[in-house]
Amino acid sequence: MHTDERRGAILVVEDNDDIRKGVKAFLESAGYTVICASDGVVGLAFFKQNRAAIALVLSDVMMPNMNGLELADRVLEIDKRLPVLFMSGNAYNADRGYGCVQKPFRGSELVARVGAALQRAAA
Repeated sequence: MHTDERRGAILVVEDNDDIRKGVKAFLESAGYTVICASDGVVGLAFFKQNRAAIALVLSDVMMPNMNGLELADRVLEIDKRLPVLFMSGNAYNADRGYGCVQKPFRGSELVARVGAALQRAAA
């Protein structure tokens, strides 16, 4: 597994079922533990209940109920050091310093970006 015991799993927040399942498969095949949520509201609730289990939030930007930027803001109010990485078809929407993987992406690119974000957070 790529994450250490103290930091835990990747929380993937994506409203598109096919993308969410694909991202989960890519990350799990690379050895990560993955927890999924279908939108920002569900993702935030899960994060609040399981804070110690989350190493990184990987979120779509454009979602119903609560978009990824709002989710990131709310998560970072709880833990300012938690790495957040976005997935978006429009990287312009997601810049704000979080980092963004442009859709469509290759599994290897996604895994590399997640690994780099976790390494930066651990440094």
